[in-house]
Amino acid sequence: MKILIYGVGRSGTKAIQLYLSYLIARIEGNVWINYEPYFWLDRKTKVVNFEGFYHNTTGPHFARTASEFSKGHIRFLKKLYRHETSTVTKFIRGNGRINAIGEVYPADYSIIIIRDLYEVLLSVMKTEWDFWSVGWDYQVSWDDFINEVRKKNIVENLDWCLERIVDRIDQNAFYWYTMNLSAINNDNGKNFWIDYTNIGEVENIAKQIFKTGELPESFRSAKFSGENLHLNYPLESKEDTHFYSGITNQILYKVQLFKRYGLFIAPRHTGAMAHINKDYYLVEEKTKGPSVKIEKRDIYEFFNEDIKSRLEKVMQSRQSIPESSIVLS
Repeated sequence: MKILIYGVGRSGTKAIQLYLSYLIARIEGNVWINYEPYFWLDRKTKVVNFEGFYHNTTGPHFARTASEFSKGHIRFLKKLYRHETSTVTKFIRGNGRINAIGEVYPADYSIIIIRDLYEVLLSVMKTEWDFWSVGWDYQVSWDDFINEVRKKNIVENLDWCLERIVDRIDQNAFYWYTMNLSAINNDNGKNFWIDYTNIGEVENIAKQIFKTGELPESFRSAKFSGENLHLNYPLESKEDTHFYSGITNQILYKVQLFKRYGLFIAPRHTGAMAHINKDYYLVEEKTKGPSVKIEKRDIYEFFNEDIKSRLEKVMQSRQSIPESSIVLS
């Protein structure tokens, strides 16, 4: 079984990936997890996937068919699904490429989740990364992105939007809008859609995927908190440090050989095998960070309401998937 999960960052994709991976592991014993392969090598988020990062930043952000991808990009995507075990892959940098990725990566089920713009911006402001960079490194070009949006006519009122974009927060809002807009406009009628306000809908989706009327675990269980995807509970996987290739790629990146000539050491595989960790342990509750507030603005209101309206229409017309022969134990 191959499952793809899409959503702009901070939209609940981690929790959904963890939950569905856990259910598969209950059935099959193991599950292969590809965690944001356009940037990370695996779900522990300790090593950058320079192969994925390269294709994310040099390839098209918006692609309707795989023919728009380079041969290297296609090889990278094929590497994600070649495992014999069931695989759950999530992209937070793939909303503009959903159909193109689907041509290369033949998934059995695809799930797309959308979260309110204000909630996403608030969440992003509490992290050390946003949609344009991780820290001060690994940047995505704003100018190149805008040129592509204009060339491919992704946004009808682009100039109106650009006149109102004045800072980094606005740029993040624009990224959220264009990515979700592209996902909705290119819906093929076969995707599952989730509105984050009803993220528990993933249970009904799971019942259809696994052909069961009752699930062994509730999505609302604390163990399925998205942050637990980075830990060895409830799923455990072997550590792979990628020590030498990681250091070499960092050097190639720092001396600009990565950017100028596309030089990097591609990993043998992306992601990691995981199985259920039956040993329980307690995790201390995280303290709340500083209070952050996003003021309402006309451009944010337009982005938010336009996507909400479009999402409502596509969800009303979505189709049920074919029944599966898998039954949860």
